[in-house]
Amino acid sequence: MIKLVDVHKNFAGQKVLNGINLQIRKGEITVIIGTSGVGKSVLLKHMIGLLRPDRGKVFIAGVDLGTLSSPALVEMRKKFGMLFQGAALFDSLTVFENVAFPLVEHSNLTVEKIRERVMEKLDLVGLHDVDKKMPSELSGGMKKRVGLARAIILEPEVILYDEPTTGLDPIMTDSVDNLILAMQQRLKITSVVISHDIKSTFDIADQIAMMHEGKIIEAGAPEIFRASKNPVVAKFIGT
Repeated sequence: MIKLVDVHKNFAGQKVLNGINLQIRKGEITVIIGTSGVGKSVLLKHMIGLLRPDRGKVFIAGVDLGTLSSPALVEMRKKFGMLFQGAALFDSLTVFENVAFPLVEHSNLTVEKIRERVMEKLDLVGLHDVDKKMPSELSGGMKKRVGLARAIILEPEVILYDEPTTGLDPIMTDSVDNLILAMQQRLKITSVVISHDIKSTFDIADQIAMMHEGKIIEAGAPEIFRASKNPVVAKFIGT
């Protein structure tokens, strides 16, 4: 679904991505791990064309993002949903209006159809009777669920999760992990998760990729990671 080939990116002379090679298979959950500041979020932005590599290529479903015009790139981004670290809800809008926002902006659906779609997605993430609430009335875990409902409202092929469990207690972390698994299983969505939560990573991942010094130093199934001989990987996951 996503393929990065020798991707390099510098900012003000500082090398952040130093030859990233990674394949993300359709319908699977890939978790990208690594220490803070290693460039995980920068990598995520390359996947949706918000950043362009200084060198190398990014392919989405076989299409080279570097060859797309701006309008074509906008269309390509509709294949993606994104759950931001802090949910990134609009404080002045109700839950319903937050979830409906992408449909209002990017579809020609009737008011009735929009309401039907929004309530369906809220139900899918386990939220009932909260559509009239404001974000300030929600717990951190509920905000994440609303953010996820908004991320899937356009029925994307890929969801990108940026540190989805940061700041949550263990019970809410398990709840968010279960939601990520449910989205994959029910909707056959490809998921890319940025995380530093090791337990969460092993709970949900089909593939784990570790970034270190601008490169992917290990990528594979969880059991491959547990048996890794790479000292950087072993230290990070605590084995």
